[in-house]
Amino acid sequence: MHASPVDPLHRISSGRTAWTRVNIAEGIPGVSTPLNWSWWDESNERMIRGAYRDIGVLDAVRIPSVEQVDERTGAIFYGRPALNLDVSRRMADLQPGTSGEALEKHYFGAVRADAHSSPSRRRYPAIAMRLPGQWRRVPAQLNGLYRQSHAWWQEVVAECAHYDADRAWQQFEETYRRFETIARPHSVLALLGGALTQQVAQLAEAAGHPELLLDALGGYDSVEFATLQELLSLRRGELSLASFLRERGYQGPQQGELSSRSWREDPSPVEALLDSLDADDDPIRGLAAARARKRAAAEDQVCGALGPLQRRWARWLFAEAARMLPERETGKAAMMLCVDAARACVRRLGAHFEQGGLLEQAEDVFYLTLEEIQGEVPADARERVARRRSQRDAYLQLELPESWVGMVEPLETSALTGDAPLVGLGVSPGIVEGDVRLLVDASGDLRPGEILVCEVTDPSYAAYFLVAAGVVTDIGGAMGHGAIVAREVGIPCVANARDATRRLRSGDRVRIDGTTGSVEILQRVGGSP
Repeated sequence: MHASPVDPLHRISSGRTAWTRVNIAEGIPGVSTPLNWSWWDESNERMIRGAYRDIGVLDAVRIPSVEQVDERTGAIFYGRPALNLDVSRRMADLQPGTSGEALEKHYFGAVRADAHSSPSRRRYPAIAMRLPGQWRRVPAQLNGLYRQSHAWWQEVVAECAHYDADRAWQQFEETYRRFETIARPHSVLALLGGALTQQVAQLAEAAGHPELLLDALGGYDSVEFATLQELLSLRRGELSLASFLRERGYQGPQQGELSSRSWREDPSPVEALLDSLDADDDPIRGLAAARARKRAAAEDQVCGALGPLQRRWARWLFAEAARMLPERETGKAAMMLCVDAARACVRRLGAHFEQGGLLEQAEDVFYLTLEEIQGEVPADARERVARRRSQRDAYLQLELPESWVGMVEPLETSALTGDAPLVGLGVSPGIVEGDVRLLVDASGDLRPGEILVCEVTDPSYAAYFLVAAGVVTDIGGAMGHGAIVAREVGIPCVANARDATRRLRSGDRVRIDGTTGSVEILQRVGGSP
C-alpha cells in the first residue's frame, strides 16, 4: 500500500505510451472511488507481473513506483482505470505461441496500424521449465480457491456487523491477502487461455473455417450457469430469496467497485430480474445441450479439414479449452467474493468513523485511500472527502475513448455524437432484430426479446443474457465477460462498439450481427429512421 498523490484518481502519461480500457473496464467499472482504486492499483501490478513470473516470462516481480506511470501495467485517468498496452505487448513478445500483435487483437479487439511486434526467444528456457506446471495445476487450483473463499465469505458477511474497528481492519487486511492469492493464478489462466485461443484460431484458419472459432470455444458449463440455474429455481419458488443470497449475494451492479451495493445488501435488482423470467420455462438445460452440440459440430468440422498430425493437436487443444476456459469465470467469482467481504468490512469501518466524528457519514470512507483508513484517520479527512467527492463528480461528466496513445483528452459526454456506421467486434455469432434496452448497470428492467446495450458487462449481468435476444457493449473483446456468457447461452453479441450507449436509445429497433460486428439501426424510437 502506497501513499496517495494529491488526486488519487488521476495520473499523467507521456506522449508515447498506449493505453486501453478494454478488458480492465469489465473488472473495475465506471469511475472508481479513491478507496476502490487504491485496492486495485498495487494488487493489479502484483497479479499481472506475478503471473508473468509464474509462467517464466519474467525472472522476478519488480514493481515500478507510482510516479513511473508509463512503466506500470495499469494506471488511472480521470477516474477510469486503463491497462498499459505497450507493457502487455512487450510481455507477449517474449512468449511462445503468441505475440504482442495477437494479444492486442484477442484481448483488446483491434491492432493499431503503427504497432509492431518484436518477438524474442530469450525467455523460452525459463518458460519451458515453469509453464507446463502452471498449465496442469491452475484450473483446479482456482476451483479449489473459489470453494474455500465461498465458505469464508459467508462467515465474514454474517459476522461483520459485530466487528469493532480493529477487528474490521484486521479482517479487511485478510481479504486483501486472499484476493491477491486468487488474482495471481487467475491472471496466469487468462494468459494461458489467450495463448490457447490463438492456437485454436490458427487451426480454424488452416482448416478453412475461421468462422467456426467462436462456436468451437463456447457453450461450457461455468459458475455463471450455476447462478442462472438458481435464479430460475428462485423464480419457480423452489428456492427462497434468503437461500439464494447466501450463495450468490456477493454479486451485484458494478461489483468490482467497493462502494457499490451487492445483492446481499440490496436485493432489489434480483427481484426486478425475476419479473422478467418465465417461471414455466427452463432454458438452461436446453441451452447447455444445444451449445454443446454446436461446439462439438464445430470441433468436428475443423478437425475433419486438417491432416492427421494437426487433427491430433486440435483435439488436444479442444479438450484443454473445455478444462481451462470455464475456470476463468470461477477465478473472477472468487475474486468478487473477496471484494464483497472487503466491502462489508469497509462499511463497518465507515460506521465506526462516523460514530467517532471522524467522517460526516459512513459512506465517506470510500473517498479515503487504504493508507488513510489504516491506523489514525487524517485530521482533515472531512475536507479530503469533500474535495475528492467534488472531483469524482466532475469526472463522471467526462468520457474517455476505449484506447489512446499518450495523455488522453477527455470529452464532454454531450460532445460524443456521430453518424458513422455503428460497428464493433463480433464475439458471439448470430443475427437478431429487437428493440434496444439501454442499461447503466445491472439493476434495470429488461424485457424478453430486447437487445441489451450497455457500456460493459460484469458477472452481475449474467442473468440478463437469459432474457435478452442479443447484446451490444461499448467495451469488450472476444475473451471478455460479455462474449463468454453470450456464447454460453447462444445469443449474438457485438462487443467494443465504442459509443453504442451514446448513439442508441431504449426503444430503437436494431439488427445486430454477432459474426461481423455490425449494428444496424432500423427505426428510431418515435418513428424516425
